[in-house]
Amino acid sequence: MKAEEYLREASKRGKLHHSIILEGGNQEAVELFARYVICQGECKKASWLNEVLRIKPEGKSIGISQIRELIDRISLKPFAAPWRLVVIEEAESLTLEAANALLKTLEEPPQSTYFLLLTSSPSSLPLTVLSRCLLLSWAGEEGKKKREVPRPEAIKTREDLRVFLQDMFFLLRDWMAWKEGQQTLYFSEAQLKQVRFSPQDLNRFLSAFDRINSIWDRANLSIVRAYLKKILQEMGIGQL
Repeated sequence: MKAEEYLREASKRGKLHHSIILEGGNQEAVELFARYVICQGECKKASWLNEVLRIKPEGKSIGISQIRELIDRISLKPFAAPWRLVVIEEAESLTLEAANALLKTLEEPPQSTYFLLLTSSPSSLPLTVLSRCLLLSWAGEEGKKKREVPRPEAIKTREDLRVFLQDMFFLLRDWMAWKEGQQTLYFSEAQLKQVRFSPQDLNRFLSAFDRINSIWDRANLSIVRAYLKKILQEMGIGQL
C-alpha cells in the first residue's frame, strides 16, 4: 500500500498505526508523516515539529545502546507537542540485539509515540520486526519490486531459509492487502488469486517458522523442506 493513500484513509478514520515500515522513504516522506502524526493534519505551533526524533547508524549499524537510550527518552511525555514521531533511518542496519530490544516497544509503544522505520530493503529486517509493523511503500507503481513465490527446494543454507521466510511473509501480507482492495507491494493479482488461507493462518505460519529456526542446526535439510511443503500445501500455497 502506498504511504500517501494510507495517510489519507487513516486521517479520515482518525487512527494511525503506531509502528510503520516505509520502503523507499525520504525526507519528503518524513515531513509528510510528521505533519499527520504530530499535527494530525494541522500544526497549531511550528515548534510541534521539534518532536521528531531521528535514529541513524553510528558507523555501519544501529546498536543496542542507541535503542536503549531511545526507549529511556520516549518513556517521558513529549514536551513541545501532544505526539512525537521516532524515525529510524536505514532500519536494515539494526543489529539483531538492537532489533530484539526494540520489539516490545514496537508492539506496545507509549501512547503518544509513533514509529517510522525507513528502509530500502524490508526483506533485510528480522521477521520479528516485520510482523509488528505495517508495511508501506513510498515508491509509485513503477517502483514496485515483483517477487517469485519462494520454493522450499531452493533452501540449502540458513540464509536461504531467512530469505524464504521473509518472502513468504510478504506473500501473506500482500494477500491480505489484496483481499481488502489495497495496493500490493511484491506479488501480482494472478499469483495472489491462487492463495487460499485465512488471515488467522499468518500467526500459525510465523509459529511454524519459529520452530524451523529452532531445529535448523539439528534437523536434516530434507525434513525441513518437507515440513515447509506440508504447511504450504495445507494453506493453498503449495501449487503456486
